[in-house]
Amino acid sequence: MGTDRSMIEPENTILFIGRDWPNPKKTAAGWRMMQLIRQFRLSDLSVHFATTYPVSETLFEDVPEVNTLQIALNDDHFDIQIKAINPDYVVFDRFMTEEQYGWRVRQNCPKAMTLLDTEDCHFLRLARAAYIKEYTEAFDASGCEDDVLFTQHSMRELASIWRCDLSLIISEYEYALLTKLFSVPENLLYYLPLAINLSQVHDHQESFKDDGWSDRKDFLWVGNRKHNPNDDSLKYLLHVLWPSIQAEIPEAELHIVGPNGTESQRQLIAKTKSVVDLGWVDDLPKLMMDYRVNLAPIRFGAGLKGKIMQPLALGLPTVSSAIGAEGLFIETIPELAPAKNADEFIVKSIRLYTDRQYWQQAKKQGVQCMKQHFSLTDTFTGFQENLSAIKNDLDTHRKRHFMGQILQHQSLNATKYMGRWLTLKNQDISRE
Repeated sequence: MGTDRSMIEPENTILFIGRDWPNPKKTAAGWRMMQLIRQFRLSDLSVHFATTYPVSETLFEDVPEVNTLQIALNDDHFDIQIKAINPDYVVFDRFMTEEQYGWRVRQNCPKAMTLLDTEDCHFLRLARAAYIKEYTEAFDASGCEDDVLFTQHSMRELASIWRCDLSLIISEYEYALLTKLFSVPENLLYYLPLAINLSQVHDHQESFKDDGWSDRKDFLWVGNRKHNPNDDSLKYLLHVLWPSIQAEIPEAELHIVGPNGTESQRQLIAKTKSVVDLGWVDDLPKLMMDYRVNLAPIRFGAGLKGKIMQPLALGLPTVSSAIGAEGLFIETIPELAPAKNADEFIVKSIRLYTDRQYWQQAKKQGVQCMKQHFSLTDTFTGFQENLSAIKNDLDTHRKRHFMGQILQHQSLNATKYMGRWLTLKNQDISRE
């Protein structure tokens, strides 16, 4: 995509501090992180990416000139590393990373603008997981009340948002939650969702001759199976939903795709009729062109679901829950509206598979919705301008939100000295 390179002065430097190396093929978080990295490279920033994991030389092969380095937690050497980079911007990969490294960044590079990439509201996902644990028979966590969100987890995450100069929010639902329920000022937040590269979507559809209904069969489930919401989704699908779908369409199979399968998942798949475990698939978009319906009964979670966005953009109709569809703008589209209960999920799945006209309309609506709301070009329009406006008057921005400075002071006293204690302890251990 084209970018006005005058928005940010050339040679500025940005440092990403990641929880791990981003892998866009395995997780939506990796997909998101690579989008940010590419965008900043297009804006002529010098990009550095740091994490505690050993450096991998292959992950950034398709993104030129990304500098990689390994860092250590509770280690004074990080201070030397960040001073050498002297970044103009620092992006923390979720609030836990900001808690660990934020005080060191601000101490060594106080003029660096700090950004928090939330990925999703972690406290929201945890509250919904607790709801499903309590109400095990619930279809999803839509009944989770706002009152249960006022927890220590939300305190930590909100404190991190206040400490940073700008936090990137991927879901309109979570943006509204933060501003309305928790009164976070809007100019501390920026709505920047996951985005779809429409040119790549078009290339896939052309290359793989997506002829539609007659060339597709079977159901698909996709997800990183180590992720708790995905593990729950898969098991709920196999235990509760699939037997009824399979009984109505005995010729159809359900194919399970995704890395990190567990032994309990494999055993359940093996004893469930008409289910095939494909494991890891390298070219998922190509595979999706073979299926008629994608099933995503997500009972808890937060943020946007790449496992729903990508299929819809590629023209693969998807059946999901209200939690899965959250922030995707499909609630008012009859063919794609989320199911409210298990029975409705089953009925919608069967109808999409057997009703050609209904399926074709769902396919068309899904593609249009993703184009309208999650275009890569549209998503990043205005982002650099907003970033530059804050960076160019950073002192005023920080004074306007002085609560963040107060929280930085408090966290410095607590986190810094805990970190210093751990640093000294680690040094003592290394000498033994």
